[in-house]
Amino acid sequence: MKRGRWSGGALGILVVIGCAVTASGANAQVGEPPPGTFTLDRMDESSRFGAQASFEKLDNVDLSDGFVMRYEVYGQYVLPSRLIGFYGQLPFAHLFDFDGAATDYTALANLDVGAFVLPTHGSDLILRLGLALPTGSESNSRALTNLVASFERLTDLVLAAANYTTLRMSASTLQETGIAFFRADLGLDVAVDRPANTNGTSAFLRANVAAGVRLAALDLAAELVNFGSLNGRDPGGITNRFFHTLAFGLSTRGTDQFHIGTVFPLDKSLRGDIWILSLGYQHAMN
Repeated sequence: MKRGRWSGGALGILVVIGCAVTASGANAQVGEPPPGTFTLDRMDESSRFGAQASFEKLDNVDLSDGFVMRYEVYGQYVLPSRLIGFYGQLPFAHLFDFDGAATDYTALANLDVGAFVLPTHGSDLILRLGLALPTGSESNSRALTNLVASFERLTDLVLAAANYTTLRMSASTLQETGIAFFRADLGLDVAVDRPANTNGTSAFLRANVAAGVRLAALDLAAELVNFGSLNGRDPGGITNRFFHTLAFGLSTRGTDQFHIGTVFPLDKSLRGDIWILSLGYQHAMN
């Protein structure tokens, strides 16, 4: 791709258009699904299926030369007792290259499947155990495409790692009070099988938080995702092993939910270099 500069103003700031919406009637109605997020873990007390797509623009590549798109299909089913649920998600990415230097191609990521337990029969405490299977594309160019696309959902970065089989564990909580809501995830991903030349990295920490408000027709949220490796050989020290993203988004309420949001990498090495716009739809049932 040709090198160039691009202004990210159109994607760099999400204007919170929902602020003009009145908060009257914002309390959750009986049977309404709880508020969701688009960069944190999705598991909660509701059954749902959906699709999410993102536009990833590299700042030093002209839009006319190319960009990356990330797509994901996902779903979860919670048993009527609201004690146990099952989930699955599969992302993939596509490189659009318009200058003829390379060929467009699609890169498949790893399949993530598992179960979660709701000890309180609600979203106050969510305990998840899953396995990411090594379905990801192996070629260097496709692996790089998956890596760039993964910053939309940094919490799932291990799904971009080719030939990794990863045990995924997490504890989450979703709290609502009045029109406000809060979610937190604390997760540990442990590679149970990986290529031999991977720097010894096998354990990854995820620590995410989100907070928002429920208006009459919309949910508004800010989301912070933190992901890092806990081991491996890194002369830069443990602080250089962690990455962070900040996201702002809004979604419609009800059974059929649409979301739009933008994601900002916060680390100095990536800040301002990737511009991300996320769109999605899900059908949720409480």
